[in-house]
Amino acid sequence: MEKNRLEAFSDGVLAIIITIMILEMKQPVSDRFSDFIALGPTLSAYMLSFIFIAIYWVNHHQIFRKARRINIKILWCNIIWLFVMSFIPFATAWVGTYPTSLAPVSIYFTDMLLTSVAFHLLYYFIIHENGEHFKLSKRNAISLLVYLLASLFGGFYPLVSFVIVAIITCWWIMPEKIVIEEKNNCN
Repeated sequence: MEKNRLEAFSDGVLAIIITIMILEMKQPVSDRFSDFIALGPTLSAYMLSFIFIAIYWVNHHQIFRKARRINIKILWCNIIWLFVMSFIPFATAWVGTYPTSLAPVSIYFTDMLLTSVAFHLLYYFIIHENGEHFKLSKRNAISLLVYLLASLFGGFYPLVSFVIVAIITCWWIMPEKIVIEEKNNCN
């Protein structure tokens, strides 16, 4: 498969995910500002999820820009990553409705963790298939750790978890510079 087809498919799925997220949002119950303000947790979860998806979309294009070859592992890993991403609208709607409850908050952050793990695997397979060395950066490791801690303890400390995850998520607005050094083939 050509990488352009895989990217186009991924773009389409991500566009649908974002569309579903906004369609899940309910309008205020009346025409008062206080009813709009009451949607604060829902709007906050939506904004964080939207930024999360947008950052992954940008990083997805960054890593595929460097890919020269695509194999079956990359295809399946991309499908798994999209599967986990497709759960974001559900998790966002649930945590937006119950922003301080253990189960919704834990599921929301667990989805972020699984998305991050799947994306790191995808990145690993792309780098490996293209004859490069994979190195987990400090930013990658910190992000995985924060998502793990948020998934485990987010339901107990929701506000702190949301703030820390939002900071980590925004840290990725500027993708890491992807440096691909070809292996030296000594004969």
